[in-house]
Amino acid sequence: MVLQALTAVAALALACAAAVFAAAPREALPTLAGARLAGPLVVVHGGVGSPPAVADGPRAAATAALETLARGGSSLDAAVAGTVWLENDPRFNAGTGANIRLDGKTIQMDAALMTGEGRFAAVGAIERVRNPIRVARAVMDRTPHLFLVGEGATRFAHRAGFEDVVPTCPEAEAKYRARIQRLNELYARTDTSAYDWRRYWNFPNPMPPDVVAWRRHGDTVGTVARDSLGRFAVTLSTGGTSVTLYGRVGDVPVYGCGLYAGPAGAVACTGEGEEIIKRFMARSVYEQMAKGVSARDALDQTVRAFPQHFDLGLIAVDRNGWGVAANRPMAYGVAGR
Repeated sequence: MVLQALTAVAALALACAAAVFAAAPREALPTLAGARLAGPLVVVHGGVGSPPAVADGPRAAATAALETLARGGSSLDAAVAGTVWLENDPRFNAGTGANIRLDGKTIQMDAALMTGEGRFAAVGAIERVRNPIRVARAVMDRTPHLFLVGEGATRFAHRAGFEDVVPTCPEAEAKYRARIQRLNELYARTDTSAYDWRRYWNFPNPMPPDVVAWRRHGDTVGTVARDSLGRFAVTLSTGGTSVTLYGRVGDVPVYGCGLYAGPAGAVACTGEGEEIIKRFMARSVYEQMAKGVSARDALDQTVRAFPQHFDLGLIAVDRNGWGVAANRPMAYGVAGR
């Protein structure tokens, strides 16, 4: 009898402890938001790590995208409009503000888009265009292909009528100089095992004498949209990372990784591209939403499960609302009716 009583007390104590643990609030993510919202809806992000001080950019982009819907545009038209807006804002790493690579000259960009009906197109390592997302749209509308890369993508863009222009700006040049300064600081240290980028230098331009190593840093801009008929679309555009080998392609144009859309919603990612690819991230989040998990909860759970030493940001819209989550600060904007 005594043993049974002690067992019952222990079981009750464990149950109470479990209840207390379950009720304890989880530590808040640096960026987490979302709500139920019907009707036309747009969410835009400025890239994981983008400070709230520049949130006016994604907010303006979301407003522009919503106005596209109000004028009768499709969810894809709206998603493209939102991302073009940030490609034209030099504060963000896409289009005009795209990162300059280690050699101080090269700019290679990736962009992709997808609709809830399953249409997909992308460009990778494209150069000499102002708005890569518009080129990806042209790949979708004017070719039988899904993905064009490198010089082939650039030549297609120019043949399709897009201006041949190097999309640089003073802001991007300042970011490049700051990274070179950090390289110099790292070079002065003896306690680092960072990757030596000199070993496999493959740029067409000579290596600047002060380039040694630095952690990659890049971000992405993206838009998810839902129109009045409940149709979804998603777009992404990025200038990639400065510290990388020539020709590197991240998660943005890889099907199901950087973005995904279907009948249940649309998802866009930003962060450590290689880690996002390994996890088939966007499609994995979409599958949760397709099973009935809300956009906000699906993003919250995914970001919490992601290794915290890697950057990750997500935005999504579903049939009932929207969500935003990131393990770093992330500027975003939402517009709906």
